[in-house]
Amino acid sequence: MKWFSLLFISLLLTGCVTASGNSNNGLERLAKSDIDEVIELHQQVVMRDLKKLMVKLYKRNPGLRYDRELRDIKASVDLTFSRPFTFNYAEFSHIKRPTDIVRLSLDETYQGDRVLAFIVGLRRMLMASYDNNTEFFYLTNIDQQKLYNSARNIEIAAWLLAKSRDKDGNLLMLSDSLADERRNLSYQRLIGRMIATQDNLAEIISQKTGRIIKTVVVRAATVVFLPI
Repeated sequence: MKWFSLLFISLLLTGCVTASGNSNNGLERLAKSDIDEVIELHQQVVMRDLKKLMVKLYKRNPGLRYDRELRDIKASVDLTFSRPFTFNYAEFSHIKRPTDIVRLSLDETYQGDRVLAFIVGLRRMLMASYDNNTEFFYLTNIDQQKLYNSARNIEIAAWLLAKSRDKDGNLLMLSDSLADERRNLSYQRLIGRMIATQDNLAEIISQKTGRIIKTVVVRAATVVFLPI
């Protein structure tokens, strides 16, 4: 019976390959559950919004972009996201925690590209909430608490972005409108959508696994990032 079972599985896989026209695609589909595809979709959405945020921040802060003499904003952002999230930027190589890179971007003494640091830190933090996976299969597990904590960390990062100033009272990085400008809510909507994406997936995983999410009240004044 063992050989029969193996034959059956082989025929099943062959059928999937024939139907899809692509052996790799067929095997991957067999190895994925509906929840795996939901996870991947949420990850793609939050990364797409993070990329949009980088574009917006560069447009708002054109003088901060390190490669402004070499390429336009779109090419600069595309280059950043074409690199693996683990890409070794020399200026961040000594920093272990992604949220410390976010904090560096809004340190008054930092002389580098603040937008790049802010986005790289958030990207690595978000990837950590997915256990640094980009594909998900039956045996891939992610933690709903990490997803929840990442949403709170986005809130803290947004607060820092809006409040961090130099000794003269000037914002270190512009995002929302200044006092004499027309109100621009697009940053709030974009960041709010990223938070909602992570919270939504955390709730889905919690319901699937039956594990409870430990909620916390984020106190902006303390600006302490949650562990991932």
